[in-house]
Amino acid sequence: MRTVLFLENREKTALWAQVARRLRAQHHRVVWLVQNPAFVPRAEGCADELRCMPWPAIGARVDEAAALQRHPVLVRERGRLHFDAGCAHYDHYAAEIARALDDWRPDLVVGECTLFHELLAIEACRARGIAFVHPCANRYPAGRFALFQGDTQLPAAGSGERWPADQLADLAERIASNRELPFYMRRPGTAERAWRRVQWAATRGRVWWARLQGERYNTPSLALKWRLSRGVKGLLLRWQALARRPSDPSTTLLYPLQLQPEANIDVWGRPYSDQLALVQRLLAALPATHTLALKANPKSKYELSDALLALAAREPRLCLLPLDLPMPEAHRMSLGAVTVSGTVGLEAVFGKGRCLSLRHPVIEQLFPHCHAESPEQAVERLLADPAAGLGRPGDGPRLLAELIAHSFPGLVSDPLSHPACLEEDNIDRVAQGLLAWLRTHEPAPSPDGPTP
Repeated sequence: MRTVLFLENREKTALWAQVARRLRAQHHRVVWLVQNPAFVPRAEGCADELRCMPWPAIGARVDEAAALQRHPVLVRERGRLHFDAGCAHYDHYAAEIARALDDWRPDLVVGECTLFHELLAIEACRARGIAFVHPCANRYPAGRFALFQGDTQLPAAGSGERWPADQLADLAERIASNRELPFYMRRPGTAERAWRRVQWAATRGRVWWARLQGERYNTPSLALKWRLSRGVKGLLLRWQALARRPSDPSTTLLYPLQLQPEANIDVWGRPYSDQLALVQRLLAALPATHTLALKANPKSKYELSDALLALAAREPRLCLLPLDLPMPEAHRMSLGAVTVSGTVGLEAVFGKGRCLSLRHPVIEQLFPHCHAESPEQAVERLLADPAAGLGRPGDGPRLLAELIAHSFPGLVSDPLSHPACLEEDNIDRVAQGLLAWLRTHEPAPSPDGPTP
């Protein structure tokens, strides 16, 4: 019997509660650590033990620089950066997480690398040699998920599946021709959209109830949320007023902004998570005769800022593309693109556009012609080497084969976004991925002697 610890993650907790039942049915011990009591797992038989972490004392004053020195994993934590959550609660939760790990001594911790308590858990697990996996939906192919190690994009396990060559080639061609999109870009039907609206309202009620009880570290106030939303709308209006198309694609570099806050860039994208700083570095590396075109994210949030719009207003070499411009057209208006960890980098390997990625491990390891070590190197290579950032024949099927071998069948999501994740057969598939990890990893040695 192995001990598996699940970390509460708001709406996605509903999926993991069902998966936990499957693990217990296989005689594994399941324990839960909950930060937000509004999302305590409710599925019958999903836990052997559950612990809700208490709220920290209010009013504690902490030096931010010292707190981040103690917990460097939180340098890009969304609550502090975007929601005025501060950092006085970090030490309290770090101690609670450490106590739970030391009490339960789990073989495996299952969570994400999104919220502050998950990042602290990764930090604590790393210090103790405890395995932490982040199950994450594949961008390609759809309907699969990877088990990433801690706060990295490195696979902790894989199915080892091999698809026939003709199937790989067909899917790679569909991606390259824009006939296959990542699952998160697929539009739901009318009935599903109506169901989502109802569920969203119910979930918001739980979130705000929890804030009234004391959860103000992952949940901004209504007033702040309203101000942030209004601020984004104002920034988008300013963007549209400044928007233009570049005059010469042969002297234009493209940077598609990535959505923030999101672990994809805030965690996986480090040290390039500050996109304003990245844009400034790209501009500085470009010749004076060249232009940097920015494409807004279709779901723009806090990656937009007054400073970014002010820079665009005073810098003629920074071109803001029209908000409704599709990505294929943006590619045609540039000589190539740079991304930190965006899907556009993976798609370039398939031949859909030209792009160099800064923080995609699979691209760095297997497709170095589509990788750059720094923004400056990306600019240099795109200008000097016509083959840089372009997928080669066979790259697409090879990338798919890698992504499939290091992932498992199953949809990992929350029921608000994708209700199908709670279907019985999907829960079985997702559970099989965790069970595969448990089968292939030996138990950690006990400090009290060998494990019987």
